[in-house]
Amino acid sequence: MATSTDERFYEKLPVFDDFASITDEGPYQALPEDWHVVVTDVVRSTAAIAAGMYKQVNIVGAASIASVLDVVKPLRVPFVFGGDGATLCVPKTVVGAVRQALVATKRMAQDEFDLALRVGIMPVSDIHAAGFRVLVARYRVSDHYTQAVFTGGGLSFAEGCVKDEEKGRAYRLEFHDAELLGRFGSLECRWEDIPSPHGETIALVALALSPDAERRARVYDELIREIGRVYGDAEACHPVRLEKMRLTRSNRKLAVEAKLRSFGHGRLYRARYWLRLKVQMAIGYVVFPRQMTFGGVDWGQYQRDVVANTDCRKFDDLLRQILSGTPQQRQELIGFLEERYNRGELVYGVHAAPSALMTCLIFNRQGEHVHFVDGADGGYTMAAAQMKQQLKQVS
Repeated sequence: MATSTDERFYEKLPVFDDFASITDEGPYQALPEDWHVVVTDVVRSTAAIAAGMYKQVNIVGAASIASVLDVVKPLRVPFVFGGDGATLCVPKTVVGAVRQALVATKRMAQDEFDLALRVGIMPVSDIHAAGFRVLVARYRVSDHYTQAVFTGGGLSFAEGCVKDEEKGRAYRLEFHDAELLGRFGSLECRWEDIPSPHGETIALVALALSPDAERRARVYDELIREIGRVYGDAEACHPVRLEKMRLTRSNRKLAVEAKLRSFGHGRLYRARYWLRLKVQMAIGYVVFPRQMTFGGVDWGQYQRDVVANTDCRKFDDLLRQILSGTPQQRQELIGFLEERYNRGELVYGVHAAPSALMTCLIFNRQGEHVHFVDGADGGYTMAAAQMKQQLKQVS
């Protein structure tokens, strides 16, 4: 794929290392006018999760990232995983291929999991015309994973438009809007839910309400400091621990990956994929606990990199974080959040579960892999539903 300087905009951004700096506009740069914002989400995801389909909802949300990254490579583009969907930003030169990938993902969600995936693409120029900005920066999570963070209000505006029945018509994609071109070869879903080392795992979402950017930044700064005070540093509250990770032995859970990865193929391909997956899992049951080197991969180092490369806190016009802690810590944090909610400074949602769910994007085993972490039983989605109810009360 021929590339230009504009296409490489995101890759050239400087990287910062302190998550607390997300409220400092210094590292951020405005997304170019001719880029586009992609928004995806599973329709009625709360009901699907209530029916026990949280793993399916999760992997469909991640699949929209996987399919887009596949068609734009070798470009690197910013993205955020939201539990039941995702947001990505892409240059105009790849929008045609991205449309095909998204329609394929929409079809896969419908055919394989009976889930309706809403997808939309909005030009950044339309976001600017409405008075919002899309500012993006790069935050280093680990030596191998750099995460996109956003501010400016543009992503929230785009999401609201795509979801709006009337305003979104110009941006939403339907099955007939593009030929199918989507592959999900980087996605894996092979881990058991990961028990919290401290008793529970919470999904937190919080949105500062002030129209003034400096006041919003102050609210987020105070919240980040309070999370650190209550839960400790990033390592202390990390939801993924090496000693807690176990490969699944559940055929039902493995079938989620098998359905996605064999989408669009016939029965013979599906049977072969399932057989290959079972063989890989059998090998994994031997080499993972022993942290052996096999097939040219140091599986002990791979597992350590999995922990390091987890996507467990993010910022995209709102703060999202997965935290491992105790019920007492949760109640203390909620006390702080309630006080700020009653002041009209923020709205929030918190969902507690006994474990975390991990969905993996594997580009190669030598460090280049990303692991989306959510609370089990619908973490981010259920927390966001609570936050939206609060938002209705203050609107």
